[in-house]
Amino acid sequence: MTPLKTKILIADDHPIVLRGLRTVLDAQPDLEVVAQATDGQEAVEIAISAEVDLAVLDISMPRNTGLQAAREITRRSPEVRVLMLSIHDSEQFLFEAIRAGAAGYVLKSSVDRDLVGACRATMRGEPFLYPGACPHARLPRALPVRRDRRRRVADAP
Repeated sequence: MTPLKTKILIADDHPIVLRGLRTVLDAQPDLEVVAQATDGQEAVEIAISAEVDLAVLDISMPRNTGLQAAREITRRSPEVRVLMLSIHDSEQFLFEAIRAGAAGYVLKSSVDRDLVGACRATMRGEPFLYPGACPHARLPRALPVRRDRRRRVADAP
């Protein structure tokens, strides 16, 4: 039996990063990249019009940043979950991502270790913050953990 797959949109303005993300995610039996974007505006358009479960957004992109795209996606398509990718190991960017509606924050420097687990955690309705992000006492009390009614994704293998 083929496992159910999380349909993923990846967005980054660097083609090599997009290829790397696709390689990491498509290697998993429960994850599938179905769309990609090279800027925030394109990411929003795809996320609200295509059948996507998860948007993985670079925090810094042209024509709407990842933060702007996350806000718009979570407002217009609340069933789409959002993960932020960033080179910034910064509480400021982390908190901005959470306020924008992201359920997780993954450092680009650890994509190979953390991205798959972050995608799976997000789809289970659990927040994901990169290891060592900040003390738990400083986390906002209301992390945007969203559970949707369409439980299309099986638990990760």
